[in-house]
Amino acid sequence: MQERFYYSIASGSSGNCGLYCAHGTKVLIDLGVSVRSLRQALAKLELDIPDLDAVLITHEHIDHVKGLTTFVKKYDIPLYATRATAEALVRKQPLCEDNLRPFDGGMCLNIGQLAVHTFLTPHDAADSVGYVLEGQGSRFGFATDLGFMPGAVLEQLIGCDTVVLESNHDPYLLQTGAYPWPLKQRVSGPRGHLSNPDCAMCAAQLVKNGTRTLILAHLSENNNSPVLAFRETRQALDDAGVQCELYVAPREAMEQPLALHTEAQACCL
Repeated sequence: MQERFYYSIASGSSGNCGLYCAHGTKVLIDLGVSVRSLRQALAKLELDIPDLDAVLITHEHIDHVKGLTTFVKKYDIPLYATRATAEALVRKQPLCEDNLRPFDGGMCLNIGQLAVHTFLTPHDAADSVGYVLEGQGSRFGFATDLGFMPGAVLEQLIGCDTVVLESNHDPYLLQTGAYPWPLKQRVSGPRGHLSNPDCAMCAAQLVKNGTRTLILAHLSENNNSPVLAFRETRQALDDAGVQCELYVAPREAMEQPLALHTEAQACCL
């Protein structure tokens, strides 16, 4: 197993879950899959759920916490969430209270060998957050479910060698698609989801400032495609005269974990 890697287990509007491993610490980000699916994914890496050090929850929407009820019945692993998110989870799933480790957005947490920096994100949830996981000179950023990219969030992500960034929808497909008008407004609004063009613009800024690996995530099944998301960001990087490893997280688990290193190239999973 690689010293440092990211493994996307699910990504998209039907479920979100990813595993970051670095310096002997294993952290799950969100739990939007069943416990059975999680165990199957981890088994491919010769890991099991008890090997996890923590679960970081971005917010309480079902596509990010689908497996939580069964998880807390079987495993005593700490769940980190903002205070408002933790309260929302307990109202829906009281059994998770003992496992929760609430924090205030903006706090820094220590988990294993990692310093976990938290930052608030603009989304229509109780108190959603993103994360930067730092250790031994490496910085891994995770930011999805963003209605737009605030300057304060971009500042947190700048300097991360690896970033998982939302590229949720193509604006034309969203506006001409079958979603009802209120849902279109929600998705494209300031507390909705980040579009391909907005993601691409942010990606160029990140790569200019040292990001070497970029993973596009949380793609809409109805209003996007991996080709569209990849092409938009690839073009923005080309226009800016910069390069990085560029991936699109698939809806289901990656075929293999993504080793995080320094070479710059473009490819797509």
